[in-house]
Amino acid sequence: MSTLKDLLNTAIVQEQNSQKLYQFGVELAKDEETKKFFRQLAQEEQRHEDLLYNIRETGLYDTEAPIEDPEVLRLVQTSHGSNDLELPAQMTIAQLLEMAMQREQTAKLRYQKAAELTNNQEVRELLRNLSQEEENHRLRVEKYYKMHKGLFGEEI
Repeated sequence: MSTLKDLLNTAIVQEQNSQKLYQFGVELAKDEETKKFFRQLAQEEQRHEDLLYNIRETGLYDTEAPIEDPEVLRLVQTSHGSNDLELPAQMTIAQLLEMAMQREQTAKLRYQKAAELTNNQEVRELLRNLSQEEENHRLRVEKYYKMHKGLFGEEI
Protein backbone atom coordinates (compact mmCIF):
# COMPACT_ATOMS: atom_id res chain seq x y z
CA MET A 1 0.00 0.00 0.00
CA SER A 2 1.22 3.50 -0.83
CA THR A 3 1.79 6.18 1.76
CA LEU A 4 1.71 9.96 1.88
CA LYS A 5 5.50 9.85 1.54
CA ASP A 6 5.12 8.08 -1.83
CA LEU A 7 2.64 10.74 -2.91
CA LEU A 8 5.00 13.55 -1.85
CA ASN A 9 7.94 11.94 -3.66
CA THR A 10 5.86 11.72 -6.81
CA ALA A 11 4.64 15.31 -6.54
CA ILE A 12 8.25 16.47 -6.09
CA VAL A 13 9.22 14.82 -9.39
CA GLN A 14 6.34 16.63 -11.12
CA GLU A 15 7.51 19.97 -9.69
CA GLN A 16 11.04 19.25 -10.93
CA ASN A 17 9.68 18.53 -14.41
CA SER A 18 7.79 21.83 -14.38
CA GLN A 19 11.02 23.60 -13.44
CA LYS A 20 12.70 22.00 -16.46
CA LEU A 21 9.88 23.17 -18.72
CA TYR A 22 10.08 26.74 -17.52
CA GLN A 23 13.88 26.75 -17.59
CA PHE A 24 13.60 25.60 -21.22
CA GLY A 25 11.36 28.65 -21.75
CA VAL A 26 14.11 30.90 -20.37
CA GLU A 27 16.58 29.41 -22.85
CA LEU A 28 14.10 29.61 -25.72
CA ALA A 29 12.99 33.20 -25.10
CA LYS A 30 14.57 35.98 -27.10
CA ASP A 31 13.39 38.97 -25.08
CA GLU A 32 14.14 39.76 -21.45
CA GLU A 33 10.46 40.10 -20.44
CA THR A 34 9.69 36.54 -21.54
CA LYS A 35 12.85 35.22 -19.90
CA LYS A 36 11.80 36.96 -16.67
CA PHE A 37 8.30 35.42 -16.86
CA PHE A 38 9.69 31.89 -17.24
CA ARG A 39 12.29 32.46 -14.50
CA GLN A 40 9.50 33.48 -12.11
CA LEU A 41 7.50 30.35 -12.92
CA ALA A 42 10.58 28.15 -12.50
CA GLN A 43 11.25 29.77 -9.12
CA GLU A 44 7.65 29.18 -8.04
CA GLU A 45 7.93 25.53 -9.01
CA GLN A 46 11.16 25.37 -6.99
CA ARG A 47 9.29 26.79 -3.99
CA HIS A 48 6.58 24.14 -4.48
CA GLU A 49 9.24 21.44 -4.56
CA ASP A 50 10.83 22.88 -1.41
CA LEU A 51 7.45 22.98 0.33
CA LEU A 52 6.72 19.36 -0.53
CA TYR A 53 10.20 18.34 0.55
CA ASN A 54 9.76 20.17 3.87
CA ILE A 55 6.37 18.54 4.43
CA ARG A 56 7.98 15.18 3.82
CA GLU A 57 10.99 15.84 6.04
CA THR A 58 9.61 17.87 8.95
CA GLY A 59 6.81 15.60 10.05
CA LEU A 60 4.15 18.24 9.49
CA TYR A 61 2.02 15.37 8.22
CA ASP A 62 2.13 11.70 9.05
CA THR A 63 4.07 10.61 5.97
CA GLU A 64 3.39 6.97 6.74
CA ALA A 65 -0.36 7.59 6.45
CA PRO A 66 -1.68 5.02 3.99
CA ILE A 67 -3.10 5.98 0.63
CA GLU A 68 -5.73 3.30 0.44
CA ASP A 69 -7.01 3.95 -3.07
CA PRO A 70 -4.20 3.26 -5.58
CA GLU A 71 -5.91 5.64 -8.00
CA VAL A 72 -4.90 8.59 -5.78
CA LEU A 73 -1.18 7.90 -6.28
CA ARG A 74 -1.68 7.18 -9.99
CA LEU A 75 -3.39 10.54 -10.44
CA VAL A 76 -0.50 12.33 -8.75
CA GLN A 77 2.06 10.33 -10.76
CA THR A 78 0.47 11.58 -13.96
CA SER A 79 -0.62 14.94 -12.59
CA HIS A 80 1.16 16.98 -15.23
CA GLY A 81 0.84 14.42 -18.01
CA SER A 82 3.62 11.87 -17.75
CA ASN A 83 6.47 11.34 -15.33
CA ASP A 84 9.04 11.96 -18.05
CA LEU A 85 9.06 15.43 -19.53
CA GLU A 86 10.01 15.28 -23.17
CA LEU A 87 10.70 18.59 -24.86
CA PRO A 88 11.00 18.73 -28.62
CA ALA A 89 14.21 20.23 -29.98
CA GLN A 90 12.24 22.74 -32.05
CA MET A 91 9.56 24.63 -30.16
CA THR A 92 8.11 28.11 -30.24
CA ILE A 93 7.25 30.19 -27.20
CA ALA A 94 3.56 29.82 -28.09
CA GLN A 95 3.90 26.02 -28.20
CA LEU A 96 5.73 26.00 -24.88
CA LEU A 97 3.01 28.16 -23.32
CA GLU A 98 0.33 25.84 -24.73
CA MET A 99 2.16 22.85 -23.25
CA ALA A 100 2.49 24.63 -19.91
CA MET A 101 -1.23 25.52 -19.83
CA GLN A 102 -2.15 21.91 -20.58
CA ARG A 103 0.22 20.55 -17.92
CA GLU A 104 -1.07 22.98 -15.28
CA GLN A 105 -4.72 22.22 -16.15
CA THR A 106 -4.11 18.48 -16.06
CA ALA A 107 -2.35 18.80 -12.71
CA LYS A 108 -5.18 20.86 -11.25
CA LEU A 109 -7.82 18.35 -12.32
CA ARG A 110 -5.86 15.29 -11.20
CA TYR A 111 -4.96 16.73 -7.80
CA GLN A 112 -8.62 17.72 -7.40
CA LYS A 113 -9.81 14.22 -8.28
CA ALA A 114 -7.20 12.62 -6.01
CA ALA A 115 -8.43 14.83 -3.15
CA GLU A 116 -11.96 13.56 -3.70
CA LEU A 117 -10.80 9.94 -3.56
CA THR A 118 -8.85 10.03 -0.31
CA ASN A 119 -10.37 9.54 3.13
CA ASN A 120 -7.41 11.10 4.94
CA GLN A 121 -8.29 14.72 5.80
CA GLU A 122 -4.65 15.89 5.84
CA VAL A 123 -3.94 14.35 2.45
CA ARG A 124 -7.18 15.79 1.08
CA GLU A 125 -6.21 19.28 2.25
CA LEU A 126 -2.72 18.96 0.77
CA LEU A 127 -4.10 17.79 -2.59
CA ARG A 128 -6.66 20.60 -2.68
CA ASN A 129 -3.92 23.14 -2.02
CA LEU A 130 -1.79 21.64 -4.79
CA SER A 131 -4.78 21.81 -7.13
CA GLN A 132 -5.29 25.50 -6.36
CA GLU A 133 -1.61 26.27 -6.93
CA GLU A 134 -1.75 24.57 -10.32
CA GLU A 135 -4.84 26.60 -11.25
CA ASN A 136 -3.04 29.80 -10.28
CA HIS A 137 -0.17 28.86 -12.59
CA ARG A 138 -2.52 27.96 -15.42
CA LEU A 139 -4.20 31.35 -15.18
CA ARG A 140 -0.86 33.18 -15.20
CA VAL A 141 0.40 31.20 -18.18
CA GLU A 142 -2.89 31.68 -20.01
CA LYS A 143 -2.74 35.45 -19.49
CA TYR A 144 0.84 35.58 -20.78
CA TYR A 145 -0.10 33.37 -23.72
CA LYS A 146 -2.92 35.73 -24.69
CA MET A 147 -0.60 38.71 -24.43
CA HIS A 148 2.00 36.87 -26.49
CA LYS A 149 -0.54 36.01 -29.19
CA GLY A 150 -2.14 39.47 -29.08
CA LEU A 151 -5.50 38.03 -28.02
CA PHE A 152 -6.25 40.52 -25.27
CA GLY A 153 -8.69 43.27 -26.06
CA GLU A 154 -9.59 46.10 -23.75
CA GLU A 155 -9.36 43.93 -20.62
CA ILE A 156 -5.65 44.77 -20.18
